[in-house]
Amino acid sequence: MTASTSDYAWFSDFRRGWLSESYCLSLIQGLAPAEFLARLGADVQGEFQGLEAYADLDEEFQDGQVVYGDYMLVGAASVPGSDGPWTLALEVNGSLGIDDRFMGPASAGTQAISHFRNAKAITYFHWWQDGEKRTAFEWPRERSGSTPDALLEVMQRVGYDLDSDDRDLGTPGLFALAEELTGVRVTAEMLESATYTAGIVTIPDQEWTSVVIHSTDATGERTYKEITREQVEQAMAEHREQSARPLPPHPDPIVFRLESDPQPDQT
Repeated sequence: MTASTSDYAWFSDFRRGWLSESYCLSLIQGLAPAEFLARLGADVQGEFQGLEAYADLDEEFQDGQVVYGDYMLVGAASVPGSDGPWTLALEVNGSLGIDDRFMGPASAGTQAISHFRNAKAITYFHWWQDGEKRTAFEWPRERSGSTPDALLEVMQRVGYDLDSDDRDLGTPGLFALAEELTGVRVTAEMLESATYTAGIVTIPDQEWTSVVIHSTDATGERTYKEITREQVEQAMAEHREQSARPLPPHPDPIVFRLESDPQPDQT
């Protein structure tokens, strides 16, 4: 049976939107939770029975962060899917599942599917296979990866309109597409009752190469612009050059007189 977006209508109101506003969920085939965390280089914090216990740990972790992004917390649980067990990796306000530096090595010899949403309603879907990012997209019609068209049939089966951006399947579409690829149907009960092995991952510094300006206005219209590091450095150099130039001399002031102004004495 084909996965349906209606099967995931529950997610937006799950725990009053605590998770749906900003999350990352990954599914990794054939790896035990401990092995997946080891591939991430995580500092394992132990096992936590149920989402409530994991949520408490996450709250403590978030409150203790001085700068967001230096570390990320991930909870990994074993779940049933196609061809055996999968690991479900859950992040609250995290992004490890769409980070090439981690998911490339983590998917070696297997496959991983990740989907993500942040507080600005920006979403991503990534499909990894044996260390290679096969297909990735933010907007379904603008796909990337080594095989950007490999999932077209599956995407259409789920309900994606690849000829138009007018129909947005949102987060339910990402869940349904992940289910079609993994056989894992994520339910509220599954998330609530899972046993999570939690780990904290250190995020290495990364030399930046570009700045992305990405926003969505109240009407849903998106603006996307990428500015490269070279463009930024060139603009800064031009600004410094202009700032170093001497200011031009001030000309003599021009005096404007109104008709009502007293005229100078001509005598």
